[in-house]
Amino acid sequence: MLRQGGHQLRASAARALSTAAPAPAAHFTLTPRLKDGSREARRLRKQGLLPGILYGEGVNGDASRVLVSMNQVDFEREYRKLRTSMGNQVYEVTTGDGGPTTKVLLRDATLHPVTDIPQSVNFLRYKPGRKVHIPLDFLNQEGSPGLKRGGYINNVYHEIPCTIASEVIPAKLYVDVNGMHVGERIYLENITFPEHVTPLVKPESVVATIAGKRGLIQKPEEEVVEVVEEAAVEDDDDDDEPIF
Repeated sequence: MLRQGGHQLRASAARALSTAAPAPAAHFTLTPRLKDGSREARRLRKQGLLPGILYGEGVNGDASRVLVSMNQVDFEREYRKLRTSMGNQVYEVTTGDGGPTTKVLLRDATLHPVTDIPQSVNFLRYKPGRKVHIPLDFLNQEGSPGLKRGGYINNVYHEIPCTIASEVIPAKLYVDVNGMHVGERIYLENITFPEHVTPLVKPESVVATIAGKRGLIQKPEEEVVEVVEEAAVEDDDDDDEPIF
């Protein structure tokens, strides 16, 4: 995680909600450190290093808490490329010269509230079942009558909390809003998840709506009943008339 200071959806409108494949993850080198505290953190930042912590139980059972630092430029390069989706990448980190390589998830990276410069970064060891938050992205907004008339997407969830059983984590969950009108809802069950990703939200949960002024809500079309007059039938029933 990066930190800084009415109507049901029609089946035709909620099409093929797919996932975005993650970008190849970078490899980071972490340097163990002995000292902790704000003074040590300031000293490291002056040297172009980011203070951090490597923690949590990994696939090999290692759950030790290790104070580390990493090159700020390396982190910024990856951050400029992926931004908040960095939290959905499984990275490989090497601790020390010739140290073991560990698979990790980015956790609790802090940025300066004014300059947006990274201040610290922590890493959680990866293992199947870890919780991640996958952001939503709405496609074909230009094809939504509700949005074209001045409506807007009202997010109930900006990200969907999920557990993962694989190192491949979707960068985004795509939602197609083509054909949607003001007042329509998007449910979690309308989103397709990979087999190894399990959402932690109930299927019937609303994740977003097409919102807008009451006057933008599409009124249901009145059903037109066509009345067909039956042709007049001559009263000429003669049971005695031969069939053949």
